[in-house]
Amino acid sequence: MSMPQAFSGHPAYFAIWIVAFWLCIVPEIVLSVVLRSGKNAKKSDKGSKWIVIAAANLAMAIGFIVVIAFPGLSIRAHWRVLFDVGIVVWLGGSLFRFYSMRMLGRFFTYDVAVSTGQQVVERGPYRWIRHPSYLGSLVANIGIGMTLTHWLAIYLPALCLAVAYGYRIPIEERALEEGLGSAYREYMRRTWRLVPFVY
Repeated sequence: MSMPQAFSGHPAYFAIWIVAFWLCIVPEIVLSVVLRSGKNAKKSDKGSKWIVIAAANLAMAIGFIVVIAFPGLSIRAHWRVLFDVGIVVWLGGSLFRFYSMRMLGRFFTYDVAVSTGQQVVERGPYRWIRHPSYLGSLVANIGIGMTLTHWLAIYLPALCLAVAYGYRIPIEERALEEGLGSAYREYMRRTWRLVPFVY
């Protein structure tokens, strides 16, 4: 059975991957349980929380499935360099996501909801983009795929998660527009969804 290069006879690389997993994925699991909207928040999630969670798990599974199913697309030349860069991209994307969550503060929740007294936040990356935590998650998934040293694993997991965010983002923006009114509409006019000057 084909496995990622780093998992086959390279215990140091495998250990690095496991540490990265614990640093990036385990906090997400804990925070998804802890960071819930309050009782007085107006919820408009429409199932998007569970769709994103399912997509994130499916994305990880897809990464390993394509490695096993399509061994011919494994990247064998300079795989160590790709793995090393992938770890940096994975950690960098996760750190950017956690930083974005911190900038949003108590207004960040895993379900779509508008809290009492919520205001438009324009600190940090929110000055330019409306969903930086999603961008960080997508970048992190590309990094995970790079550590699996497989062409399909680099792209398909991130694409899977992007589809889920494509469903969630309009729901979230409509809820914020309804809850925060003209302040959020003006904020939308001068910012981008995910990537400045692109989208």
